[in-house]
Amino acid sequence: MFGLGKKKEIKKLKDHAIADLCLIEKEFQQIVKNTSNKSGTFKWVELLSDYELEEFYGRRKDRKYATLTVELYALIEQLLKDIYKVIFESKYRNKSDVNVILDLEEKLGEFLGFKNNTKVLADIRSYIVHEEFSLKTARKSERINIKKKNRVLFKQLMKDVELYIENIEPK
Repeated sequence: MFGLGKKKEIKKLKDHAIADLCLIEKEFQQIVKNTSNKSGTFKWVELLSDYELEEFYGRRKDRKYATLTVELYALIEQLLKDIYKVIFESKYRNKSDVNVILDLEEKLGEFLGFKNNTKVLADIRSYIVHEEFSLKTARKSERINIKKKNRVLFKQLMKDVELYIENIEPK
């Protein structure tokens, strides 16, 4: 439906998004590593004192998960905005109350196929941003109601984002 140059540019944008996803995953692994206490002692990063790390990772772990969840959403949103700019050669402007990702998928749907759904991620992100900045509270809310623990849910969201990005295909 569009030229080879635009297909290459979209592939490049997808590759960059996957690279960003890898960085988010590394931060997630750092949180898991620094909050697991299997041996009875924490293995803290040397740049911060034990107390600072305990405060940062231990007591704020749920907020960090919420932050990373919002980043996953932003990663997809920015990727779609960048693809929009490649295809339409103009900056995307949301002129509706519709979720940005859903709006972009609709506008890009003539040119691209989207196989995976971002509804769960969008719902969780909306709760975190508009209700309470907590992944635990978001997943337990009546609207979302996910029984998985934060760590398990976040791993699933990362996999969902990866599949979403990989499955964006030109028509």
